[in-house]
Amino acid sequence: MKVRIRFAEVDEVVEAPDAAALLARAKAEAARRAPLLLRGVVRGMSDMQFAGEAVRRANAATGENDPAPASAQEFLDWATQRGYLTVLEP
Repeated sequence: MKVRIRFAEVDEVVEAPDAAALLARAKAEAARRAPLLLRGVVRGMSDMQFAGEAVRRANAATGENDPAPASAQEFLDWATQRGYLTVLEP
C-alpha cells in the first residue's frame, strides 16, 4: 500500500503493507514531531487511541462530528475523505 499524506507541514509519500502498518507509522511520526512533553503521551497511546484522538482534534478544529474509527482501515478511509490522505497504490 502506498499513500500520500498531506496535513499541515507534512507532504510525504509512505509505503506499508497494510492499513494497520500505516497507522503505526503515522503515530510514530506524530510522536517524533510532537513537542518534548507530548512525545511520551503519543507513544503511550495504542494505535487506535491515537487514531481516535486525531479524529477528535480534527473535529474540534473543523466543527465536524465524525466518530472515532473502529479500525485502522476506517481511519485511513476517514483521512481520505477529509483530504489528508490519497491512496496511490492499494
